[in-house]
Amino acid sequence: MMEGTYVVNFGTQPAGKVQVRREGLYYHFTCRCQLSGEVVCRLSVQCGGKRENLGVVVPMDGGFGLDTKVPVKRLGTGTPEFALMPKHELGGGTFVPIYPEEPFAYIARLKESFLARQGEQMGLVLPE
Repeated sequence: MMEGTYVVNFGTQPAGKVQVRREGLYYHFTCRCQLSGEVVCRLSVQCGGKRENLGVVVPMDGGFGLDTKVPVKRLGTGTPEFALMPKHELGGGTFVPIYPEEPFAYIARLKESFLARQGEQMGLVLPE
């Protein structure tokens, strides 16, 4: 069972806490952390060999935070590890440019990818 309160790290330093509660078929994540605000950061969780991006932390309660729900089946079992990463350093992905006039070959992978920009080119980052 994943329920509990966990430390979230930014690099090697503790930056805040994440509370996890099970609500039916979902885990509810409540993150509160202290960051400089100079870099946009994403919260991720790794559990049972699976990594899930939980979203961008936003200004909240005098610091930064995130409240979100994720289906239980998307996460592995075991003790979760939470990390804050600069939005541009998600790593482990392939950038695929999007051209409005061309069909998009990766439409089936939209749910697991995220929108990104490389220079002036918009595209998707597909996890490996």
